[in-house]
Amino acid sequence: MSDRWAPLQQLLDAGVSQGVFTAAVALVGFQGELRWEGAAGALSRDPGAAAATLDTVFDLASLTKPLATALALMVLADRGQLNFAAPLGEVLPAEWLPPDKHPLTLRSLLTHRAGLPAWRPFYQEVLAAPAPARPALLERLAAATPLENAPDTVTLYSDLGFMLLKAVVERLSGENLDQFCRESIYRPLGLATLGFNPLRQPGGKRLSFAATEPGLIPGRPGGGEVHDENAWAAGGVAGHAGLFGPGREVFRLVACLWQAYGGEKTGPLTPEAIKLWLTVPPGADRAHGFDTLGGGPALRAAGRYFSPRSVGHLGFTGTSFWLDLELGQMVVLLTNRVHLGRDDKTGIQAFRPRFHEAASRALGY
Repeated sequence: MSDRWAPLQQLLDAGVSQGVFTAAVALVGFQGELRWEGAAGALSRDPGAAAATLDTVFDLASLTKPLATALALMVLADRGQLNFAAPLGEVLPAEWLPPDKHPLTLRSLLTHRAGLPAWRPFYQEVLAAPAPARPALLERLAAATPLENAPDTVTLYSDLGFMLLKAVVERLSGENLDQFCRESIYRPLGLATLGFNPLRQPGGKRLSFAATEPGLIPGRPGGGEVHDENAWAAGGVAGHAGLFGPGREVFRLVACLWQAYGGEKTGPLTPEAIKLWLTVPPGADRAHGFDTLGGGPALRAAGRYFSPRSVGHLGFTGTSFWLDLELGQMVVLLTNRVHLGRDDKTGIQAFRPRFHEAASRALGY
């Protein structure tokens, strides 16, 4: 390993020793090409836990929003199956979509400007329902929740909006979100593991998972089952959380975004669709399902050397990716920081910019 990359491995090892996470995988690239990858730590804090490797599968948490739900909508729009300007009332059934949600646009939901609240503990009501009803219950509960703000007046990051967007994907495609993403996006790009409910997939029990924690539902398993309570209660497939994958496949998907943004059709990702989806629309500070470095928790996550024209996302479990659309920098950083305590975010908040700045320096910025 070249000396210029040594600080990256040292930082991953320091994150383990300092108690930020027990497992981490990171990949750094430039203009779609992988330049460095590394792993550190162990799958859990249990004595004798196996070492984390580049094949370790992580709960990607809210990376689900851009890398599953938003991309699924993009593919549907690119196929002509989705009118991007259509109000929600023209897509979802009136029998469970209240009148106040009918005018909400897909754009306002994707950019977190629909006026919906950030989060609700729907898992309690979902788990009380009969098992067959649970997979479709989240979107109905989200639809029934009153708006907190008038649409397109305030940006408020919301899981509920992406619960509704999952319903849009499934209504228009006739498939559940997991099936659509696997068959229409991930598999055509050669991504064999990326998807929801990995333990239920062929060979899933042979995968190695970075441990999370039971969270607000005592007794839940901490590896291979989605950490987000609402997604778990609904069966593991949700629009806001539930995606799992190894670092190399996340990097490959982000590299495909770069390639398509640069004008190269990459599987189902067309340049026209990607450029639209990764552009911040007027009045918003986020792209369509993707965070930017314009404000909020993401502002400092990528450090000082990523340009303002960067897109990416953070995940509650300790995951993130950033793609610099101007400079070509790419960083995927996957950790299991919640395994050591979900309430203390200070460790990962300090670690992320340090790591990204070291990666940028190694790339020559």
